[in-house]
Amino acid sequence: MRTLFLYTALAGLFFLNACAKTDNYDGPNASMQGQVIDKVTKKPLLTGQGEFSIRLLETSWSDNPAPQDLAVRQDGSYSNSKLFQATYTLQPYGGAFWPAEKIEGFQLGASAEQNFEVTPYLQIKNVKWTLKAENKLDVSCSLTAPVTAGLPQVIEVRPFLSLTPYCGAGNRIDAYYKDEYRTLINKNWSEIGDMQTGEGKETYTINGLPLKSGYTYYVRMGAKVRDTYEKFNYSEIEVIKVP
Repeated sequence: MRTLFLYTALAGLFFLNACAKTDNYDGPNASMQGQVIDKVTKKPLLTGQGEFSIRLLETSWSDNPAPQDLAVRQDGSYSNSKLFQATYTLQPYGGAFWPAEKIEGFQLGASAEQNFEVTPYLQIKNVKWTLKAENKLDVSCSLTAPVTAGLPQVIEVRPFLSLTPYCGAGNRIDAYYKDEYRTLINKNWSEIGDMQTGEGKETYTINGLPLKSGYTYYVRMGAKVRDTYEKFNYSEIEVIKVP
């Protein structure tokens, strides 16, 4: 019986060993980094942390590849060190900007730097902040549209507040993300701005945001249009220290 048991155990081990396959594939061997630039200002695009991506399609092995998305940081930069050396199609994807041009046939070697230019739907101008009595914050801004023809309907303007330098739709204090603290627009640009110059006709003001004494807030304004993704265009971040 002991001999039969031993033979059975050894046969099982040989069977399992025969089924095992050795992973001979090389791991990721390439990296890529770069910056997304506002085509109008020639500066890094004002965005929120991880709110859009650089989409990669590896065309070396397939005519219909699955997309790989590299998240873009708040300062408009991106980087990834876990890629494969291959041929790709590249495109900024899913953000608050007009569809960006694709870069096709991009040969990624061991490392590469690739920047992109995009045209934002909206730019937020003339931002003003006033901290009033009882630590109530009033904020206002106006809009411009770099491209007016075919611009999707403008939905809203609203402030974003955070207790960290990361500030936007994905990093915010939810207490201030309420309908009472936004200006709902839902209008075409021809109703709120000049179709020729792209200058907005309105000033949007939100009054009475209640801040807490002794806190430091990171604040910016955002506006969005009714496209597929409905992401926000932003102003610069302002630091407000409440006494």
